[in-house]
Amino acid sequence: MSAPQQWTANPAVQQAVRASDYATILRFSRLAAGLTLEQLAAAGGYSASTLSRLESRRRHIRDVDELRALADLYDVPVHLFGLATTTTDTDGSNLARAADGGGDTVRRRNFLAGAAAVGVSTALPVTPAAAGLTGSTIEDVLFGRLTAEPLPAQQLAAQIAAARADFRAARYTRLARRLPKLLAQASASRSAAGVDETAAFSERLAEAYGIAAQLLIKLHDNGLACATADRAVQAAAAGSDPLIMAESQRVAATALRRINHRDSAQKLVLDAAEQLRGADPEPGPAASAMYGQMLAVAAYTAAIRDDRDTAWTLLGEAEQPARRAGPSARFNSTEIAVYRISIARKLGDYGAAVDFARRIEPRTITAAERRARYWEDTALALHGRGRGEAAFEALLSAEHDVPEEVRYRPWAQQLTRDLLAAPASHGISGIRDFAVRVGAV
Repeated sequence: MSAPQQWTANPAVQQAVRASDYATILRFSRLAAGLTLEQLAAAGGYSASTLSRLESRRRHIRDVDELRALADLYDVPVHLFGLATTTTDTDGSNLARAADGGGDTVRRRNFLAGAAAVGVSTALPVTPAAAGLTGSTIEDVLFGRLTAEPLPAQQLAAQIAAARADFRAARYTRLARRLPKLLAQASASRSAAGVDETAAFSERLAEAYGIAAQLLIKLHDNGLACATADRAVQAAAAGSDPLIMAESQRVAATALRRINHRDSAQKLVLDAAEQLRGADPEPGPAASAMYGQMLAVAAYTAAIRDDRDTAWTLLGEAEQPARRAGPSARFNSTEIAVYRISIARKLGDYGAAVDFARRIEPRTITAAERRARYWEDTALALHGRGRGEAAFEALLSAEHDVPEEVRYRPWAQQLTRDLLAAPASHGISGIRDFAVRVGAV
C-alpha cells in the first residue's frame, strides 16, 4: 500500500476528507491496494470483523491514537484525517509519529506485499445489506477477483430481469447476494461474444452495472456507486440502445449528486435527456417514460441545489411525457406525484410535502422501491412539521410495506434516532422496541 496514492484524487475520497468520513477513506485505501480485510487484520492489531465494522461505520474510532494507528495500518496519509505528520515531544523536539502500536512499518508493508501476491480470497460484506452474508462481493468483481462462465444471451437477460425485479421490490439482501455473480457472468459473456454480438452483450453488462449502482446508491456506498455507474456508462457506449445509455447516464448523475457534484450531475442528466429526445422525434411509451424520468431527476437535483424555480419548472415539463407514457409505464403520472413530495420536502416546504402525500394512495404506486420513497419523504416531512407521532406511524407503515427499506436505509435509522432523542418520544408507544428492531440503537 505504499504505491502512489492516486486513489486520493477520487471525488468521493475528497468529499469524505471534507466530511471527516474516516470509514470511506479507509475503505478506498484498502480497495486501491487490492487487499482483503483478513490480510489487513493479519498485519496487526485488529480482527477482520472489527475492521469491517469500522469501514461500515458500525464501530466508531475511539480516539486520536487509534485514528493514527489505522492511518498507519491502511497506509493513509495522515493529513487526510486532519492529523499533523509530526508532533512536539515534552522536551520540545520534533519527533515523527509512527503510532503503529509498536509495529514496524517496513515489516507491515512487506507482509502486505506478500499477502497480496498470495491472493487470499475472502467473503466479506461491503454494504449494510450484505452485512453478515457470505459469498463474493461487488468489490471482487471490480478488482477482478471473481470470474464466471459466460451465459447464453437469453439466460443472461433473464438473470438481469430477475435482479431488476428484486430492486424494484426492495429485496436488497437478495439482490446483494445475486449481483456479484451476475456482474461476473455479464462481463464474461461480453468478453466471449462474437463481433456481431458485442453490442448486445455490452448493453446487458450496462444494465447489470446500472442495477448494482442503484443498490449502492440506496445503501449510501457512494464510492462503489460511482465506480459501478461509470462502468455502466462505458458498457452502454459500446452498445446501440439509446434507452440503455439514457438509463446509465441517469444513474451516473444520481451517483454524482450523492458526492455533492450537483452541477455536474445536473448537466449530465439534462444533456442525456436532450440526446434521448433527439434520437427519436416520435418516442414511444418507453422513451417518453425515460425522458420524463430524467427531467424529474433534474428537478430533484435542482431542489437539492435550492433552485426552487428550476425544480418546479422541470417537474412541470416532465408531466407531459409521463402522461404520454401511460399509466402502466415505469414512470407515469403517479411518479410525478411522488416527486412533488420529494421536491417540496427537499426545499423545506414540509407542509406542502405533507399535503402532496395526502393526495396519493400508496397502493397505487406499483413498485415497492418507489413506495419506499413515498414513505421516506412522508415520514421526513411529518417530522419536519414537528409531528413526531405521525412520522413514527409512517415509519411503521414503511416497515410493514418495505421492511428492508427501514432495516438498511440510513434515513430510517437516523429518523428513528431523532425521534427517540426528542422529549415528546416518551409519549410515542412502541418507538423504543422499533428502534431495537431496526438496529437504530
